[in-house]
Amino acid sequence: MTSTNHAPRGGNHHYTDAEMHNENVSHEHSDINIRTVLAFAVGLAVVVLASAVLMWIMFRMLESQAGKNDPQLSPLARPSGQEAPAPRLMTNEPANLAKFRAEEMKKLEGYGWVDERAGVAHVPIEDAKKLILQRGLPVRASGAIDNPLMGTHAPAYGDASGGRAIAVPKAPAAAAPPTPPEVKKETRDKGKP
Repeated sequence: MTSTNHAPRGGNHHYTDAEMHNENVSHEHSDINIRTVLAFAVGLAVVVLASAVLMWIMFRMLESQAGKNDPQLSPLARPSGQEAPAPRLMTNEPANLAKFRAEEMKKLEGYGWVDERAGVAHVPIEDAKKLILQRGLPVRASGAIDNPLMGTHAPAYGDASGGRAIAVPKAPAAAAPPTPPEVKKETRDKGKP
């Protein structure tokens, strides 16, 4: 150690190495044995390496036993790496969705046949709207009802939005449908002895 100069108040004072040395705080050479620490480290390394080698041997042995116990592959089994037959699962759903939407937009915005024999075609939406405005929607001729019983004549049931019940008018009693002639004939025959 080198000597340290320290100047207390107003004077020069020189401390020697002997004055700076404190025996109560110094390092004791008998606290640790370097040879024992190194021997322990070498022993630990040997145990770790031996364990790793033993585990490698054990896993190789278990792997070979598992391979012997595996069931025999079916002759119909597909070799690994070969694709499954169609239909296959989707692997890229966003691309498939984009393709589907493009096809649908092509149908909505383009011309094409729905049924060429019947003369049914599809046109773009905007053109279809213009055609409806020009030609109008097809309607049934007035008074030409094919079936008078078509539709419903039942009154609406339920509650009004204010919680009041909807008044239901009484429907006139429907006349009994006429019986077919065959039924009338059978009825007359049953009445005779």
